[in-house]
Amino acid sequence: MKRIIITISILLTSVSTFAFIPEIKTIQLNDGEIIETRLCLPDNEVKTMVFCIAGTGPTTYLTKRPTFNYFDELANGFCNEGTAFFTYNRRGCETNEIPPLFVEVDSAKYAKYTPIQEAEDVETMICFLRKDQRFAGCKILLYGISEGTIIASLVAERKIVDVDALLLHGYANDNMYDIILWQTKGYGVMTMVNAIFDKDEDNCISKEEYEAEDEKVTQHKAYLFQNAPFESLDIVKNGFIDIQDIEKMRMPFHDELMRRVASNDWMWIRNNYFNITPQWFKEHFALEPNKTRLLGVNIPIHVFHGTEDANVPVESVYDLQERFKVCNKTNLTIHVLEKHNHDLNFQDWLMLKKWSEGFRELFKVTKDI
Repeated sequence: MKRIIITISILLTSVSTFAFIPEIKTIQLNDGEIIETRLCLPDNEVKTMVFCIAGTGPTTYLTKRPTFNYFDELANGFCNEGTAFFTYNRRGCETNEIPPLFVEVDSAKYAKYTPIQEAEDVETMICFLRKDQRFAGCKILLYGISEGTIIASLVAERKIVDVDALLLHGYANDNMYDIILWQTKGYGVMTMVNAIFDKDEDNCISKEEYEAEDEKVTQHKAYLFQNAPFESLDIVKNGFIDIQDIEKMRMPFHDELMRRVASNDWMWIRNNYFNITPQWFKEHFALEPNKTRLLGVNIPIHVFHGTEDANVPVESVYDLQERFKVCNKTNLTIHVLEKHNHDLNFQDWLMLKKWSEGFRELFKVTKDI
Protein backbone atom coordinates (compact mmCIF):
# COMPACT_ATOMS: atom_id res chain seq x y z
CA MET A 1 0.00 0.00 0.00
CA LYS A 2 1.43 3.34 -0.99
CA ARG A 3 2.35 5.22 2.11
CA ILE A 4 1.61 8.86 2.77
CA ILE A 5 5.08 10.45 2.76
CA ILE A 6 5.48 13.38 5.13
CA THR A 7 6.69 16.29 3.01
CA ILE A 8 6.07 19.22 5.33
CA SER A 9 8.95 21.67 5.01
CA ILE A 10 10.00 22.72 8.48
CA LEU A 11 13.08 24.62 9.61
CA LEU A 12 14.31 23.06 12.81
CA THR A 13 16.64 25.43 14.57
CA SER A 14 17.46 23.22 17.53
CA VAL A 15 18.96 19.75 17.76
CA SER A 16 16.65 17.20 19.36
CA THR A 17 17.82 15.41 22.48
CA PHE A 18 16.93 11.75 22.39
CA ALA A 19 16.00 9.63 25.38
CA PHE A 20 17.47 6.38 24.11
CA ILE A 21 20.69 4.43 23.73
CA PRO A 22 21.01 3.01 20.18
CA GLU A 23 22.51 -0.39 19.43
CA ILE A 24 23.14 -1.23 15.77
CA LYS A 25 22.84 -4.96 15.13
CA THR A 26 23.69 -6.95 11.99
CA ILE A 27 21.34 -9.88 11.44
CA GLN A 28 21.52 -12.73 8.93
CA LEU A 29 18.12 -13.65 7.50
CA ASN A 30 17.00 -17.18 6.69
CA ASP A 31 18.30 -17.04 3.09
CA GLY A 32 21.72 -15.66 4.10
CA GLU A 33 20.88 -12.01 3.37
CA ILE A 34 22.47 -9.58 5.84
CA ILE A 35 20.60 -6.51 7.12
CA GLU A 36 21.27 -3.78 9.65
CA THR A 37 18.84 -3.12 12.47
CA ARG A 38 18.65 -0.73 15.39
CA LEU A 39 17.50 -1.31 18.93
CA CYS A 40 16.79 1.86 20.93
CA LEU A 41 16.98 1.30 24.68
CA PRO A 42 15.53 3.42 27.49
CA ASP A 43 17.49 4.21 30.62
CA ASN A 44 15.89 1.38 32.61
CA GLU A 45 15.54 -2.38 32.62
CA VAL A 46 13.64 -3.42 29.50
CA LYS A 47 10.38 -5.19 30.25
CA THR A 48 8.67 -4.35 26.95
CA MET A 49 10.03 -4.01 23.41
CA VAL A 50 8.11 -2.49 20.50
CA PHE A 51 9.11 -4.18 17.23
CA CYS A 52 8.16 -1.78 14.44
CA ILE A 53 7.12 -3.04 10.98
CA ALA A 54 7.00 -0.12 8.57
CA GLY A 55 4.63 0.65 5.73
CA THR A 56 5.12 -0.17 2.07
CA GLY A 57 8.30 0.37 0.09
CA PRO A 58 12.02 0.98 0.64
CA THR A 59 12.55 1.56 4.35
CA THR A 60 15.48 1.79 6.74
CA TYR A 61 15.85 1.72 10.50
CA LEU A 62 16.00 5.54 10.43
CA THR A 63 13.37 6.48 7.81
CA LYS A 64 15.34 9.62 7.18
CA ARG A 65 13.71 12.86 6.00
CA PRO A 66 15.25 16.26 5.13
CA THR A 67 15.04 17.69 8.66
CA PHE A 68 14.43 14.68 10.90
CA ASN A 69 14.52 10.89 11.13
CA TYR A 70 11.02 9.47 11.65
CA PHE A 71 12.19 6.51 13.71
CA ASP A 72 14.39 8.71 15.90
CA GLU A 73 11.27 10.63 16.88
CA LEU A 74 9.19 7.51 17.54
CA ALA A 75 12.03 5.89 19.47
CA ASN A 76 12.17 8.98 21.64
CA GLY A 77 8.44 8.76 22.31
CA PHE A 78 8.50 5.08 23.26
CA CYS A 79 11.76 5.18 25.23
CA ASN A 80 10.50 8.14 27.25
CA GLU A 81 7.85 5.71 28.49
CA GLY A 82 10.47 3.11 29.39
CA THR A 83 9.87 0.91 26.34
CA ALA A 84 12.56 -0.31 23.92
CA PHE A 85 12.02 0.33 20.20
CA PHE A 86 13.34 -1.83 17.35
CA THR A 87 13.52 -1.00 13.62
CA TYR A 88 15.31 -2.52 10.65
CA ASN A 89 16.48 -2.02 7.09
CA ARG A 90 14.10 -3.77 4.72
CA ARG A 91 16.11 -6.24 2.61
CA GLY A 92 18.04 -4.43 -0.12
CA CYS A 93 17.71 -1.02 1.56
CA GLU A 94 20.30 1.25 3.15
CA THR A 95 20.20 4.88 4.23
CA ASN A 96 21.79 7.45 1.92
CA GLU A 97 21.66 11.24 1.51
CA ILE A 98 19.51 11.47 -1.64
CA PRO A 99 16.02 12.97 -1.13
CA PRO A 100 13.11 12.47 -0.93
CA LEU A 101 13.34 8.98 0.64
CA PHE A 102 17.07 8.91 1.49
CA VAL A 103 17.23 5.19 0.70
CA GLU A 104 19.69 3.34 -1.51
CA VAL A 105 18.00 0.29 -3.01
CA ASP A 106 19.75 -2.83 -4.29
CA SER A 107 17.08 -3.99 -6.73
CA ALA A 108 18.21 -7.62 -6.83
CA LYS A 109 17.93 -7.95 -3.05
CA TYR A 110 14.85 -5.75 -2.72
CA ALA A 111 13.00 -7.86 -5.29
CA LYS A 112 12.58 -10.54 -2.61
CA TYR A 113 10.50 -8.18 -0.47
CA THR A 114 7.00 -9.70 -0.39
CA PRO A 115 4.57 -10.02 2.53
CA ILE A 116 5.39 -13.64 3.36
CA GLN A 117 9.15 -13.08 3.02
CA GLU A 118 8.84 -10.02 5.25
CA ALA A 119 6.98 -12.08 7.86
CA GLU A 120 9.78 -14.66 7.77
CA ASP A 121 12.37 -11.88 8.12
CA VAL A 122 10.55 -10.50 11.17
CA GLU A 123 10.48 -13.97 12.74
CA THR A 124 14.23 -14.33 12.20
CA MET A 125 14.87 -10.96 13.85
CA ILE A 126 12.68 -11.81 16.83
CA CYS A 127 14.57 -15.10 17.31
CA PHE A 128 17.82 -13.11 17.22
CA LEU A 129 16.54 -10.69 19.89
CA ARG A 130 15.29 -13.50 22.11
CA LYS A 131 18.81 -14.96 22.26
CA ASP A 132 19.98 -11.81 24.07
CA GLN A 133 19.61 -12.64 27.77
CA ARG A 134 18.60 -9.06 28.52
CA PHE A 135 15.38 -9.58 26.55
CA ALA A 136 14.69 -13.29 27.01
CA GLY A 137 11.72 -12.59 29.27
CA CYS A 138 10.54 -9.22 28.02
CA LYS A 139 7.28 -8.65 26.18
CA ILE A 140 7.56 -8.12 22.43
CA LEU A 141 4.79 -6.04 20.87
CA LEU A 142 4.52 -6.01 17.08
CA TYR A 143 3.81 -2.45 15.96
CA GLY A 144 2.59 -2.53 12.36
CA ILE A 145 2.11 0.67 10.37
CA SER A 146 -0.08 0.56 7.24
CA GLU A 147 1.12 -2.50 5.24
CA GLY A 148 2.95 -3.42 8.43
CA THR A 149 -0.44 -4.20 9.99
CA ILE A 150 -0.73 -7.08 7.52
CA ILE A 151 2.81 -8.34 8.15
CA ALA A 152 2.40 -8.14 11.93
CA SER A 153 -0.88 -10.06 11.74
CA LEU A 154 0.75 -12.74 9.56
CA VAL A 155 3.51 -13.22 12.14
CA ALA A 156 0.99 -13.48 14.97
CA GLU A 157 -1.13 -15.97 13.00
CA ARG A 158 1.85 -18.17 12.05
CA LYS A 159 2.91 -18.57 15.74
CA ILE A 160 6.46 -19.49 14.78
CA VAL A 161 7.70 -16.94 17.32
CA ASP A 162 6.03 -15.72 20.49
CA VAL A 163 4.70 -12.17 20.51
CA ASP A 164 2.63 -10.64 23.27
CA ALA A 165 0.37 -8.13 21.49
CA LEU A 166 -0.36 -6.39 18.20
CA LEU A 167 -0.38 -2.61 17.81
CA LEU A 168 -1.91 -1.82 14.41
CA HIS A 169 -1.61 1.78 13.19
CA GLY A 170 -3.37 2.79 9.96
CA TYR A 171 -5.08 -0.59 9.89
CA ALA A 172 -5.47 -2.60 6.66
CA ASN A 173 -8.65 -4.68 7.02
CA ASP A 174 -9.16 -5.87 3.45
CA ASN A 175 -7.08 -7.64 0.84
CA MET A 176 -4.52 -5.34 -0.78
CA TYR A 177 -6.31 -5.57 -4.12
CA ASP A 178 -9.45 -4.08 -2.55
CA ILE A 179 -7.45 -1.44 -0.68
CA ILE A 180 -5.66 -0.30 -3.84
CA LEU A 181 -8.97 -0.26 -5.72
CA TRP A 182 -10.51 1.87 -2.94
CA GLN A 183 -7.56 4.24 -3.16
CA THR A 184 -7.49 4.54 -6.94
CA LYS A 185 -11.25 4.99 -7.18
CA GLY A 186 -10.60 8.15 -5.18
CA TYR A 187 -12.16 7.42 -1.81
CA GLY A 188 -8.93 8.30 -0.03
CA VAL A 189 -8.60 11.51 -2.03
CA MET A 190 -12.20 12.45 -1.15
CA THR A 191 -11.49 11.77 2.53
CA MET A 192 -8.57 14.20 2.41
CA VAL A 193 -10.37 16.78 0.24
CA ASN A 194 -13.58 16.73 2.27
CA ALA A 195 -11.60 17.40 5.45
CA ILE A 196 -10.59 20.74 3.90
CA PHE A 197 -13.50 21.84 1.71
CA ASP A 198 -16.67 20.07 2.88
CA LYS A 199 -18.07 22.46 5.49
CA ASP A 200 -21.63 21.06 5.49
CA GLU A 201 -20.37 17.45 5.78
CA ASP A 202 -22.38 16.05 2.86
CA ASN A 203 -19.34 14.21 1.42
CA CYS A 204 -19.09 16.42 -1.65
CA ILE A 205 -17.87 19.90 -2.51
CA SER A 206 -20.16 22.60 -3.82
CA LYS A 207 -18.95 25.48 -5.95
CA GLU A 208 -19.39 27.81 -2.98
CA GLU A 209 -17.21 25.58 -0.78
CA TYR A 210 -14.57 25.25 -3.50
CA GLU A 211 -14.36 29.00 -4.08
CA ALA A 212 -14.65 30.08 -0.43
CA GLU A 213 -12.46 32.98 0.69
CA ASP A 214 -10.62 30.97 3.29
CA GLU A 215 -6.84 30.74 3.66
CA LYS A 216 -6.81 26.97 4.22
CA VAL A 217 -9.14 26.37 1.26
CA THR A 218 -7.06 28.63 -0.98
CA GLN A 219 -3.82 26.86 -0.07
CA HIS A 220 -5.22 23.39 -0.66
CA LYS A 221 -6.99 24.36 -3.85
CA ALA A 222 -3.59 25.25 -5.27
CA TYR A 223 -1.88 22.16 -3.81
CA LEU A 224 -4.54 19.54 -4.57
CA PHE A 225 -6.22 20.92 -7.68
CA GLN A 226 -3.66 23.37 -9.16
CA ASN A 227 -6.39 26.06 -8.96
CA ALA A 228 -8.39 24.34 -11.69
CA PRO A 229 -11.84 25.89 -12.33
CA PHE A 230 -14.71 24.21 -10.50
CA GLU A 231 -16.44 23.35 -13.77
CA SER A 232 -13.44 21.38 -15.03
CA LEU A 233 -13.48 19.19 -11.90
CA ASP A 234 -17.25 18.60 -11.94
CA ILE A 235 -16.82 15.97 -14.63
CA VAL A 236 -20.23 14.30 -14.28
CA LYS A 237 -21.92 17.75 -14.21
CA ASN A 238 -24.06 17.27 -11.12
CA GLY A 239 -23.08 20.56 -9.52
CA PHE A 240 -20.57 19.04 -7.07
CA ILE A 241 -17.06 17.64 -6.90
CA ASP A 242 -17.67 14.16 -5.52
CA ILE A 243 -16.49 10.57 -5.68
CA GLN A 244 -17.98 10.10 -9.16
CA ASP A 245 -15.70 12.83 -10.53
CA ILE A 246 -12.58 11.52 -8.81
CA GLU A 247 -13.28 7.97 -9.99
CA LYS A 248 -13.65 9.15 -13.58
CA MET A 249 -10.26 10.84 -13.32
CA ARG A 250 -8.40 7.97 -11.64
CA MET A 251 -9.79 4.63 -12.82
CA PRO A 252 -7.94 4.60 -16.16
CA PHE A 253 -4.70 4.69 -14.16
CA HIS A 254 -5.86 1.79 -11.98
CA ASP A 255 -6.63 -0.33 -15.03
CA GLU A 256 -3.20 0.45 -16.49
CA LEU A 257 -1.50 -0.37 -13.17
CA MET A 258 -3.18 -3.78 -13.03
CA ARG A 259 -2.09 -4.48 -16.62
CA ARG A 260 1.51 -3.63 -15.70
CA VAL A 261 1.34 -5.91 -12.65
CA ALA A 262 0.06 -8.77 -14.82
CA SER A 263 2.86 -8.21 -17.35
CA ASN A 264 5.57 -7.96 -14.61
CA ASP A 265 6.55 -4.42 -15.65
CA TRP A 266 8.39 -3.38 -12.50
CA MET A 267 10.07 -0.44 -14.23
CA TRP A 268 6.71 1.14 -15.18
CA ILE A 269 5.32 0.55 -11.68
CA ARG A 270 8.41 2.10 -10.09
CA ASN A 271 8.30 5.17 -12.35
CA ASN A 272 4.54 5.73 -12.29
CA TYR A 273 3.33 4.40 -8.94
CA PHE A 274 5.84 3.32 -6.30
CA ASN A 275 8.93 1.14 -5.98
CA ILE A 276 7.21 -2.16 -5.31
CA THR A 277 7.49 -5.26 -7.46
CA PRO A 278 4.81 -7.10 -9.46
CA GLN A 279 5.44 -10.09 -7.19
CA TRP A 280 4.62 -7.93 -4.15
CA PHE A 281 1.22 -7.16 -5.68
CA LYS A 282 0.51 -10.74 -6.72
CA GLU A 283 1.42 -12.24 -3.35
CA HIS A 284 -0.66 -9.66 -1.50
CA PHE A 285 -3.63 -10.26 -3.79
CA ALA A 286 -3.50 -13.98 -2.89
CA LEU A 287 -3.45 -13.41 0.89
CA GLU A 288 -6.37 -13.82 3.25
CA PRO A 289 -7.44 -10.36 4.49
CA ASN A 290 -6.86 -9.24 8.06
CA LYS A 291 -10.62 -9.04 8.70
CA THR A 292 -10.75 -12.85 8.84
CA ARG A 293 -7.11 -13.65 9.69
CA LEU A 294 -7.25 -11.75 12.96
CA LEU A 295 -10.17 -13.81 14.20
CA GLY A 296 -7.67 -16.64 14.70
CA VAL A 297 -5.26 -14.49 16.75
CA ASN A 298 -5.76 -14.65 20.51
CA ILE A 299 -3.23 -12.17 21.87
CA PRO A 300 -4.32 -8.57 22.67
CA ILE A 301 -4.91 -6.51 19.50
CA HIS A 302 -5.05 -2.70 19.58
CA VAL A 303 -6.04 -0.80 16.44
CA PHE A 304 -5.19 2.92 16.13
CA HIS A 305 -6.92 4.68 13.23
CA GLY A 306 -7.77 8.25 12.25
CA THR A 307 -11.19 9.29 10.97
CA GLU A 308 -9.44 11.25 8.18
CA ASP A 309 -7.16 8.40 7.08
CA ALA A 310 -6.88 8.73 3.30
CA ASN A 311 -5.05 5.42 2.79
CA VAL A 312 -7.47 2.97 4.40
CA PRO A 313 -11.07 3.67 5.45
CA VAL A 314 -11.99 4.11 9.10
CA GLU A 315 -15.16 2.10 8.40
CA SER A 316 -13.01 -1.02 8.15
CA VAL A 317 -12.10 -0.69 11.83
CA TYR A 318 -15.77 -0.85 12.78
CA ASP A 319 -16.16 -3.83 10.46
CA LEU A 320 -13.41 -5.67 12.34
CA GLN A 321 -14.99 -4.74 15.67
CA GLU A 322 -18.33 -6.18 14.56
CA ARG A 323 -16.69 -9.42 13.38
CA PHE A 324 -15.05 -9.89 16.79
CA LYS A 325 -18.36 -9.19 18.50
CA VAL A 326 -20.20 -11.77 16.35
CA CYS A 327 -17.50 -14.36 17.18
CA ASN A 328 -17.65 -13.46 20.89
CA LYS A 329 -13.94 -12.59 20.94
CA THR A 330 -12.77 -10.02 23.49
CA ASN A 331 -9.09 -9.48 22.66
CA LEU A 332 -9.65 -6.50 20.30
CA THR A 333 -9.58 -2.84 21.37
CA ILE A 334 -10.08 -0.08 18.82
CA HIS A 335 -8.83 3.49 19.21
CA VAL A 336 -10.52 5.70 16.60
CA LEU A 337 -9.04 9.19 16.63
CA GLU A 338 -11.14 12.12 15.41
CA LYS A 339 -9.56 14.34 12.75
CA HIS A 340 -6.42 12.18 12.63
CA ASN A 341 -4.78 11.14 9.36
CA HIS A 342 -2.91 8.00 8.29
CA ASP A 343 0.16 9.18 10.23
CA LEU A 344 -1.91 9.79 13.40
CA ASN A 345 -1.12 13.50 12.98
CA PHE A 346 2.62 13.01 13.39
CA GLN A 347 2.95 16.54 12.00
CA ASP A 348 1.83 17.87 15.41
CA TRP A 349 5.11 16.66 16.85
CA LEU A 350 7.14 18.23 14.05
CA MET A 351 5.44 21.60 14.18
CA LEU A 352 4.50 21.95 17.84
CA LYS A 353 6.72 19.41 19.64
CA LYS A 354 3.50 18.03 21.04
CA TRP A 355 2.40 14.44 20.44
CA SER A 356 -1.06 14.04 18.95
CA GLU A 357 -3.83 12.34 20.88
CA GLY A 358 -3.27 9.26 18.72
CA PHE A 359 0.38 8.89 19.64
CA ARG A 360 -0.28 9.67 23.30
CA GLU A 361 -2.84 6.85 23.29
CA LEU A 362 -0.38 4.54 21.52
CA PHE A 363 2.38 5.25 24.04
CA LYS A 364 -0.02 4.78 26.99
CA VAL A 365 -1.36 1.45 25.72
CA THR A 366 2.18 0.19 25.09
CA LYS A 367 3.20 1.10 28.61
CA ASP A 368 0.13 -0.52 30.16
CA ILE A 369 0.27 -3.89 28.34
